[in-house]
Amino acid sequence: MEGRRKVVVPDGATVELGLVDGDLLVGWDAVIRGEGTPPRVVVKGVAKFKGDCTVQANLEARRVECRNGDLEVAGDLRAKTRIRIKHGSLSVSGSLEADVVDVDRKLIVKGKAEVREASVGGNLESFSEFRADSISVGGTLIAHGPLRARKVSVGGVARLAGEVEIEELDVGGHASLAGGQVGKVDVGGSLEASGGLVFNDIDVGGSVVLAGGKGGDIDVGGILVSKGPLESFGSINVGGRVELQGPSRGQAISVGGSLRVDGDLELASSLKVGGTARIAGRLLASSISVGGELRAEEVRAIDSIKVGGLLSAPGGIRARYVEVGHRGRIEGPVRAREVRVRSRARVEDIWADDITLEERSRARNLYGRRIYIERGCVVSGEVKYVDELVVEEHVKLAREPEKVERPEDIGLGEAT
Repeated sequence: MEGRRKVVVPDGATVELGLVDGDLLVGWDAVIRGEGTPPRVVVKGVAKFKGDCTVQANLEARRVECRNGDLEVAGDLRAKTRIRIKHGSLSVSGSLEADVVDVDRKLIVKGKAEVREASVGGNLESFSEFRADSISVGGTLIAHGPLRARKVSVGGVARLAGEVEIEELDVGGHASLAGGQVGKVDVGGSLEASGGLVFNDIDVGGSVVLAGGKGGDIDVGGILVSKGPLESFGSINVGGRVELQGPSRGQAISVGGSLRVDGDLELASSLKVGGTARIAGRLLASSISVGGELRAEEVRAIDSIKVGGLLSAPGGIRARYVEVGHRGRIEGPVRAREVRVRSRARVEDIWADDITLEERSRARNLYGRRIYIERGCVVSGEVKYVDELVVEEHVKLAREPEKVERPEDIGLGEAT
């Protein structure tokens, strides 16, 4: 059959081909075998299949089309331009190479794949390395080997078990990654990475579970968990809960619910938590605002620390400004420029230039340049000041206040 401009294979036929110097037209349920070792079929023109055909050889063509049904290639498949499978699936037991691959239903590739553009209406499953500029899958993408692409878009689920190198990943449902590098990640449901991940931006509507890594901003509607340290990150914005393995370092964290860090946390900018924050180590930030409870070994802020409920730091609290809310409590020594204790709150030892105890608050020891104690307050220890002391009515002081000459005499030289 060689040397002909067009080769036609009837429905249900089994034929052996080698070189087709033109187009190949294959009918329904046909089987094509190749010549040589390994078996090979080379089509100089277009290979057209009606549907449900099998090629038991390596197949090369300028273009491959399957009109209505499945095409199975038991070997390598190479097309110089386009592979188009209408109303059917494509299965390749060897490698796949083409400019564009467009499959309506399912694409399975056992060997290495290298294409410019892959578009699959249903599911795509690859077992070796898959390289592409862009990949679009309507249903599920499963990659058992490495996946390298500029853009990957999946309507349903993406399971990437090999190392990834993706500039842009967009998944409508759930995405699981083994690790690697990814630029922008946009997932509607949940994201899970079992290995270290280097990323630019992560935006997930539901939950994120990471094994650690480093990157840019993270925006999550529900829950963020990192089981390994985040070496560096930009801003973390989470609506619900955040759990990090320390030490973790980044720009800023904003959490609507709770934050827990198993180790040190260092932020170049702000920490904002609507509920509770528990840091099993040191907390360093530019500014800190916690609506409920903050616990850490030590807390330091360049600017301010504001806590609505309990602020507990046995190793000390340092900032320019420290404030505890109404009926709140501070456990641990405080050193600051200014400290404001809201009404009915309780604190221990405070060193600051300016100290204000609002109505009915309690303190142990106060050391300041200027101290203002409003009515109904109780101080169970010392009150020592440099410049000014104002005490309103019905205040209980365990000892007589003492005026000192120098700030250094009461340890104010160590204040931030």
